[in-house]
Amino acid sequence: MWSKSYKILAILGSLIFLVFLYYQYREYTRPFQEMPKTVANFAALDVSGQKTDYAREKGYATLIVLSASWCPACMAEMPVLKKLHEEFSPKGLNILMVSEDDNLKAAARFKAANKMPWTVVHWNYELMTALGNPRVIPVSYLVNGTDDIVLIEAGILEEQRIRAALEQILE
Repeated sequence: MWSKSYKILAILGSLIFLVFLYYQYREYTRPFQEMPKTVANFAALDVSGQKTDYAREKGYATLIVLSASWCPACMAEMPVLKKLHEEFSPKGLNILMVSEDDNLKAAARFKAANKMPWTVVHWNYELMTALGNPRVIPVSYLVNGTDDIVLIEAGILEEQRIRAALEQILE
């Protein structure tokens, strides 16, 4: 008698757990289902405190990278970003890094400490809205010359995948 009740309880518990996992997974993937197809113009302050906007990147292939100095995964992808910059910037690639550090000074220190040759801007709400408010870092958007987002990478850049996409849009 008890064994039948326990089996039913175990099955019900398992079903409830699976439903819970499904909703957690759906919540986790939702930010990437809401991503824009193109990049709208946005304004931000670069690490020197000068106002800049995305319009200056229009017409160029651009890798937009959301990052922060306190993020271990962001630091781990830095060598890949430098390698991609060195190889593809002569072919027309721009890298625009969005620092999610607490303030502009921290973003400037982050750029200087890592000797980043690309533009680094400090995040703001307009910028995050233009990028679909991803709620994770690092996340990278590869944008072609017509402002279409051709690739979104959440987590550390997958070098071969981003390299293949870059070769395709920069040919």
